[in-house]
Amino acid sequence: MKNFLTIALFALALVSTASAQSNVSSQQTVINVAQISVIAVQGNINMVISSATAGQAPDAANASATYAVTTNGKNQKISAQLDRTMPTGLSLFATMEAPTKAKSNGKVELSSKSADLVTGISSVNQGGLALDYQAVATVDATPDNVVRTVTYTITNN
Repeated sequence: MKNFLTIALFALALVSTASAQSNVSSQQTVINVAQISVIAVQGNINMVISSATAGQAPDAANASATYAVTTNGKNQKISAQLDRTMPTGLSLFATMEAPTKAKSNGKVELSSKSADLVTGISSVNQGGLALDYQAVATVDATPDNVVRTVTYTITNN
């Protein structure tokens, strides 16, 4: 009888628990949005300086590419830097079109030191932006095939 009473009380407890369950449940979710700042350049750059007007410096060479930028940050900037200095008599310039609400610094000479090309970038995702290059030589430039890597970086202003 004692076992029967124990089993009956246990069964009653199970029925009470089952009837106390709800048909609604909730769960807290946490979503962390990190700061995102990415840039990508498209196009191959190949410039040839091969002509001049007598009595004047060699004619500059020009090339165009495009770039895309996405950031959810505020007040970002794009800077550029060469992997090493340019040889004597040769300069490389870059001009970047600014994305919406940002500011381009116009034609900027590139060197092994970082230089800002675009400032004031905030919350944007835009592609197909113009990226123009100009190579300028003086008569002091030694005829050569000069290869430089340009690194673009987007960071806080």
